[in-house]
Amino acid sequence: MYSDQTTEDERLIYHADLLSQLSNPKRLEVCIHLSGHEEDVNSLAKKLGISQSALSQHLTRLHHSGIVKVRRQAQFRYYTCDHPGVLQILKTLAGIFDVELKPATNAIDRDAHDETS
Repeated sequence: MYSDQTTEDERLIYHADLLSQLSNPKRLEVCIHLSGHEEDVNSLAKKLGISQSALSQHLTRLHHSGIVKVRRQAQFRYYTCDHPGVLQILKTLAGIFDVELKPATNAIDRDAHDETS
């Protein structure tokens, strides 16, 4: 994210990069799948129908942009997307296009409930 000393230009660059990452259909799909839970590369690659190496490249870009988080356990890496801005974007997209983004919607609804509690 950014700090209090971040300039307006730096914030715009950050936001543009975030939107750029989500503009790729496969990376958007990755975020949808990871918004509800944590998952390892192998099982996520099978669900998305892409190779592990292709998925790793997408995850690397999303991680460097601060969109997904990684947790290492032994030789495995587990990824999740809990970026509040991305979750809100996914919820907004679901509302605009009247589609059910199940993992994203569940995570967003849970977050909204936590904030109101």
